[in-house]
Parts: sequence; C-alpha cells; structure tokens
Amino acid sequence: MASWKSAVVAAVSAGCRLSRSVPTGGATARLLQPHIRAKSSLAGSVYLKDIPRIVSAVPACHQTAKVIFEDNKTAEFKYIWLRDNCKCPSCVDVDTRQKLLDTPSIDSKIKPKALQIDENNQLVITWSSRDGEHVSHFDNSWLYRYGQCFMHDTFNAPSVLEEDGVRPRPPLTLWNRYIIQKRLPEVEFEEFVESDNAMFEWLDMFYKYGFAMLRGVPTDREQLKRVVDRFAYIKETQYGATWSVRMDPTPGVHLFSTGLYLQLHTDMNYRENSPGMQLLHCLQAEHPDKLGRDPGGQSFFVDGFRVAKWMEENEPSAYHILTSTPIRFSIKNKEMRYSNMWPIIVTNPEGDVQEIHYNNRTMGPLQAPDHVVVPFYHAYKLFSQRMREESQQLAFHLKPGDLVAFNNRRVLHGRTGFDPSRVVRHLHGCYVDIDEAFSKYDHLLSKRPSL
Repeated sequence: MASWKSAVVAAVSAGCRLSRSVPTGGATARLLQPHIRAKSSLAGSVYLKDIPRIVSAVPACHQTAKVIFEDNKTAEFKYIWLRDNCKCPSCVDVDTRQKLLDTPSIDSKIKPKALQIDENNQLVITWSSRDGEHVSHFDNSWLYRYGQCFMHDTFNAPSVLEEDGVRPRPPLTLWNRYIIQKRLPEVEFEEFVESDNAMFEWLDMFYKYGFAMLRGVPTDREQLKRVVDRFAYIKETQYGATWSVRMDPTPGVHLFSTGLYLQLHTDMNYRENSPGMQLLHCLQAEHPDKLGRDPGGQSFFVDGFRVAKWMEENEPSAYHILTSTPIRFSIKNKEMRYSNMWPIIVTNPEGDVQEIHYNNRTMGPLQAPDHVVVPFYHAYKLFSQRMREESQQLAFHLKPGDLVAFNNRRVLHGRTGFDPSRVVRHLHGCYVDIDEAFSKYDHLLSKRPSL
C-alpha cells in the first residue's frame, strides 16, 4: 500500500503545477509544494468567507495557468483541466449540474487564446477552436477550493461541492466513555418526527459521534420504518428489510438470536460494501432498575476511529500492520455464502481512517507472508485490548422505546450474555445506506444560518 501510494504521488509530482489580460505562451519556473497529509474530514475544504481574491493569472510551463491568490498561495491548473471544468450552460446542464461536455473530445494540447481577471474577480479564459471561440468563467472561490490538491500535491478533494450550495460538514468528535457521557447524543422521538430542526440535531449528532439515540419511540414494529422514512430508506439485505434480535431456538440460527455474549464487532464485513448505518429499536427488555439485578444483555459501543487514532500515535508499527493487511471475512447464511477482504483499519490515500472492519466471528484464516503473521496477531491483540477497556466503552441497558443508530463502519457494538429462558429481550433492527442519511444532513445543514 505504501509503495503504491509513493509511486502515484511521484508520478503526479512529475507534472507541472497554479492576470490581468495577457496573451498565452512563455514559461514560468515551477513551484514544488511538499506532499501534505489531510488531518481531518474537512481537509481541502475552505469556507467562503475565507476565500482570498485572485491577484493574477499568467501562463506557466507545460500547458498550465498559474493563479496567484491574495494570501500569496499559488496553484497551477492544467489547461485541459480548466477546459473540462467549464461551467457554462453549453458545458453543464443548468438544472441537474450534469456535464454536457464530452471530456474525451478535448484536445489534450489545448491552449487558451487569453487569460483575464474580470471585475467580479473571476478568471475568464477564451478558447479558440475550429467551431469558434468559447469562454469559460471561474470564480476565485471555486478555483481556490479545487486548487488545494495542486497547491499541496495531494489527492485530497473538497468535502462538499461548493457550487451546489452545500456547507462544509463540521469536524468529527472522537469519543470515549467520559466524553460522550457528558452530553449523550439523544433526541426525543416526538420532537424528531415533528420538527426538522430536531431531526437535524439528531443527524448532526450521528455524523459527529457516529452514534445517536431516540427516546420514547412507541414499541411497535412499524416505528422503525417511520423513523427511517424521515431521512432515508431502509436497505434490504439477506436478513430482509428489517429483522429481529431475539431468542430463536432454530438450529444454525445467527448468534445474535441467542443469549451468547457478543464481543465488539462491526456488521457484514463479508459484503462488497458493508452497511453504513444501523438502527436498533428496543421493543422488549428487562431493566436492572425493575429487577434489582443485572439481567444481562447490556449493550456497549466503542468509537473505532478514536481507538485507531490511539494506535497510530502509540503503536505505529501495529497500526501499519492493521491498515495494510487484508483479512477475509465470510459467512454462510441460509445456504448463501458471502465473502470479502478488508484491512481491519481502512485508510484513504492521504492516510486518514475511513472505515473499521472488525468481527472475530466472521474473520477467516490469515493469508499473509510468513513474516507478517506474528506481527498481525500482536497488532490485532493491541487493538482489541484497547477497545475492550471500560474507559473506551459507552455501556447501558436498552429500555423499551429506546432506539440507537450508529455508523457501522466506525462504531463497534456488542452485548453481554443473558439467559433467554429467564430474560425477554427483543430488538427490531435495520440498515440504511449512510450516504442517504448524510445527503439529508447536508441538505438541512445548508439551510442553517451561518455562524
């Protein structure tokens, strides 16, 4: 993985890099920027109020326009890239924002006739072609946002599309037991179903923490769909649209339908794309406050991103093993077999943690070079021990009417064992495509007043 990323970065760095009205031509000394690593989900995103004006735009080497901004930052845009991203009505559909321009039809050696900065601080480029002149306009804010990868030699992209009017999402909140218990991310069900503002607050908590609760949900099976219908739709899997977590004496039943202790895990790592959002609605449960004892079946959750960050900072060698060693997860369910491979910790090309895939029950035999085997088991144990510490876990007994939603690729979940012959416990669950939830979140975020 590391060698692949280094090779790609080197290949990109080998290219060239970012006026008042000037004719094109000539060459400019290349400015090399160091490769930098994104530190958060907002890397590459720039708030509009922080966008500097364009000072000048001049032709540079290798079919490039150098754009200099007020803050002395410089980005170099290839001419073909600029032509491909023209936003005029001839190139982009006004209503859908889908591209009309056929990218393969662009001459790879295209050059503009002129570069200008107009009174609105837009870069105006006039192109010559056999069909006549074509003019492209680029806002300083758009160029600055999308020029970040050229300024810093990264593959990093803006987290949101500025031209669609979507505001950048806030930073994630990494948590342990003490952080999340100070302000448990929860909203009352009646407020959630009646108020878009309450729904936004709930989705905001879900985005930041990867975990959010609804309290006081009526205890009938239809309510789960009612909740999801507020912001997305249910994702159907081999378990159906919805499913029950309760005792089932059928031989060969999934272990969640027994009273066994279930260690922390993420679901469906054996799928091509494991579900991003999981919801569990408690319909029946025995609570210690009523019984005067612990009946078992306590739920517990851990922020896998925080544990991964701890590994990176304190056990870097083990962290590298877990991010670079693919593991096969598989399961047989109702005569259907599913199988896929993931590292325990999945990172993007910039090295930021994107997903956690951890399930000891569905993890297959490690297939790796001999020298990786012992280091992997050592790293796996360190990761497991850290997340099983009580200080990392949010643990509680679900009560009838509680509904929990969590990011299945970030937050690990589990439950303590219980005796099904003495304890009644019934949860109603479903999955949701997480990008649907975040799309609703972005829509509501864009309507919020600016801070």
